[in-house]
Amino acid sequence: MAAGTAAVLALSAAACGDSGESDADLTWWHIQNQDPLMSTWQEFADDFEAANDLTIDVQPIENQAFKDRMGTAAQSGDVPDIFHTWGGGVLAEQVEAGLVQDLTGKLDCIDQINPIALEPYTIDGKLYGMPFDAGVVGFWYNMDLFEQAGISAPPATWDEFLAAVEALKAADITPIALAGADKWPGHYYWTYLAMRNVGLDGLAAAAEAGDFSDEGFVQAGQMVADLAALEPFQPGFESAVYGEADGQSAIMGEGLAAMELMGQWAPQAQRDNSGTEGPENLGFFPFPTVEGGVGTATEFLGGGNGYAVAADAPDAALDFLCNFMEPENYSRAITEGNLTPVAADPASVAPEMNEDTQKVVDALASATGTQLYLDQAYPPAIGGVINDATEGLLLGQLTPEDFVAMVNEAWAAEG
Repeated sequence: MAAGTAAVLALSAAACGDSGESDADLTWWHIQNQDPLMSTWQEFADDFEAANDLTIDVQPIENQAFKDRMGTAAQSGDVPDIFHTWGGGVLAEQVEAGLVQDLTGKLDCIDQINPIALEPYTIDGKLYGMPFDAGVVGFWYNMDLFEQAGISAPPATWDEFLAAVEALKAADITPIALAGADKWPGHYYWTYLAMRNVGLDGLAAAAEAGDFSDEGFVQAGQMVADLAALEPFQPGFESAVYGEADGQSAIMGEGLAAMELMGQWAPQAQRDNSGTEGPENLGFFPFPTVEGGVGTATEFLGGGNGYAVAADAPDAALDFLCNFMEPENYSRAITEGNLTPVAADPASVAPEMNEDTQKVVDALASATGTQLYLDQAYPPAIGGVINDATEGLLLGQLTPEDFVAMVNEAWAAEG
């Protein structure tokens, strides 16, 4: 599910493929650790085991715990046969370390997938992951709470957004749910504000140069600090995580906050973690524009979810991935998990999408550009600093200038 830091990889490591923890024929680490998809994924494994006379050690792991475990596994060179990936810089370092199998030309099902969805998993022209979901990050909001606060329409500009926060606070409604302890949800704010200030081209140029000294990045940090100064988040957000009963998604699901900045998985996570049906009237709007900034509302932060295969995993791992994409199985996954399909022909696997999924599909259709989550797009050492520094801004422990200096130092150390 969405993105976070991982430990710096030992680039000389060699993959072992079985993660050293199981005698099963295949090991599979995934982050669908809540029903319905946790049970669905297990049934897929059970059916594949029965049909192929083998055993699969399936390990559902919470998002942040997964990132931590993968960092440790990568350092040891002992990774599971199949594991969750968001692509980008983290996957690139795993490839450089020799941990991940080149899937180019090896997956018979690849023609079923939209080529655009393959881009985050393609490195130097070779494919190292298979996506099963893709989407964008935006504000999911409780329309009933907005109405109670007298907000007649979603804010389109940052000034309007801050005014909405003030209106919600005046109505004694918590404006924003945030998992401060997980850090990755907070990094969405700085990333989007940087995108809105300097645009996708400016962000790409800064990453290419390893230099984020442009005033637009400092301004993004100041805007995050200004937002935090309004105290818009739920009490105790500093220690809240995303996917637990009292975490960010549960708070939204229980109607205890008006909005959250989150990806396509948010509505299902709200239901799963709150044990409710979620807000009856859930809306979605893109991150607002910034006056004077060159970024547009149709430039989205986003990405997807996929699977990579260990360098020496058996061929059964490849067969399992394609079995996953069999229309009957994939249609079930989309329906039960409210996934945004990556199929080349979405109608063939999802002829009727629910309203929440359709909102994401519509946003993707309107997109003029996309940016992978920075803590996955950039090398882990850089992504980790961005997450940590954003937390510092939110807690009032860092200045915007401190933020830029930390990121620049991280790039310099990366070489």
